[in-house]
Amino acid sequence: MRYVLALVVLLFSGHGLGSPSKPLLSWAINTGPPFHIVGGSFNQQGLCDQLLTSIQTHLPDINHQNVLMPQPRIHQALNNREALCFPCMIHRAQPTKTAVFSNPTHWYRPQGVITRQALADHLTQQFGSPLVLAKLLAAKTFKLGLAAGRRYGDIEPLLEPYRKNELIRSGDNGPIALLNMIQSGRIDFTLDYDIILTYLNKTAPQQAKGLVYVPIVELPAPIAGAVGCSNSEWGKQQVELINTVIPKVQTDPAFRHSLHLWFDGKVLKAPSEPKIKTER
Repeated sequence: MRYVLALVVLLFSGHGLGSPSKPLLSWAINTGPPFHIVGGSFNQQGLCDQLLTSIQTHLPDINHQNVLMPQPRIHQALNNREALCFPCMIHRAQPTKTAVFSNPTHWYRPQGVITRQALADHLTQQFGSPLVLAKLLAAKTFKLGLAAGRRYGDIEPLLEPYRKNELIRSGDNGPIALLNMIQSGRIDFTLDYDIILTYLNKTAPQQAKGLVYVPIVELPAPIAGAVGCSNSEWGKQQVELINTVIPKVQTDPAFRHSLHLWFDGKVLKAPSEPKIKTER
């Protein structure tokens, strides 16, 4: 997979790289394992790395360009309606100001609180089990850390009033850095998927020791992942094209293997999705 560093100015046009007879589709990727992994023993084996590879394989008549960008820059580019797609977004039935969305590509167990085991016991005693995030935030007793540029779907309105007061971690591997800060006591909790702990257990088990995932009341159901493209006519055209290959992507053995790798074999299926036999 080819990475192009976004340094100063990015020109996202339908011309330029590769054969002039093929249209160009620029894809944003970031350094947010286990979604995108840059370097290390699982280099380019992230869940969304494999999703993107499969999409590109099934769209051979397109010139694909992967652009490595910080998450805040990705969000800004989509807001600016630059000609860009991002393979690792939360599905929404309707377009937002930021993006238009493909059909669901896969499903996550919902985001929850990640914290130290001892604190998790205290939080569930005080705020319930599943934990009521609204009450935890309103208490203003425990320090929350969030990754810069990260968006949290249906709970975003709940988080917005607190964003200015919480620690926002920018830079590479922001979610992993937040877990290290929880371990050191600099912050008390973050919000993320349980697969972030799967990644840490596979790559740095000592750092993962004592960290736990706590479900929250506000997100009771699985969350669908999707490709997002800028909310423009160009973006809508790309989403229509991407939708044509999603059924093939969902049965791609390499992508199925990635799902099993990061979900520890417990891959969620949509209610209407047929059972697919795969090797772990």
